[in-house]
Amino acid sequence: MDDVSAVPRVMSFQLLNEITKNFSTEMKIGAGSFGNVYKGQHTDGEWIAVKLLHNYIPGLEDEQFEKEYHNLANLQHNNIVRLVGYSHETRREFLPYNGDLVLADITQRALCFEYMQNGSLDKFLTDESKGHDWRTRYAIIKGICQGLKYLHEELQTPMYHLDLKPANVLLDENMVPKIADFGLSRLFGGEQSKFTKSDIGTRTTGIYRRLYNLH
Repeated sequence: MDDVSAVPRVMSFQLLNEITKNFSTEMKIGAGSFGNVYKGQHTDGEWIAVKLLHNYIPGLEDEQFEKEYHNLANLQHNNIVRLVGYSHETRREFLPYNGDLVLADITQRALCFEYMQNGSLDKFLTDESKGHDWRTRYAIIKGICQGLKYLHEELQTPMYHLDLKPANVLLDENMVPKIADFGLSRLFGGEQSKFTKSDIGTRTTGIYRRLYNLH
């Protein structure tokens, strides 16, 4: 999984269950509106982050899964989190319903990303014990800008994140920033409006000003 140009590959849900210790609290590293994120070490030795999508939003599960997959699958940039695999499996189980057991379809969906050892940027904006010099701060600012430039200007069809905030910027072991969580992203063609009249995502102000004061 070292080839950044490789197509995300299918991973069995059994494998993901094993490497995350049955999606245990011990392995949980984050949570979002559409799912929880767990870390796990693949059998090839690489650590990955597994986003397990929730199953309690009727009609939305496959839509959200396909949207985020297509948004991420073809992105290749050093400042964009890399999608390395996915899992989509359906099995039938007997489940209690109105005092009886009925056979029902259970679908499990997961997206697998490269694991970012230093977590999200927001903790470095608040934790005074993790000080970084100006060169590191500038590199983070520059990396975020390069990632946005790639999305806005270098793709054939521009993509707009629409929920960029410190929690959605991840940092690898070398403090290289990578933009993540594209669940709300929109693709814009040539004649489509690039403006939205509704408030979506997270209201965030002063992200770059706060980076200047990064502890």
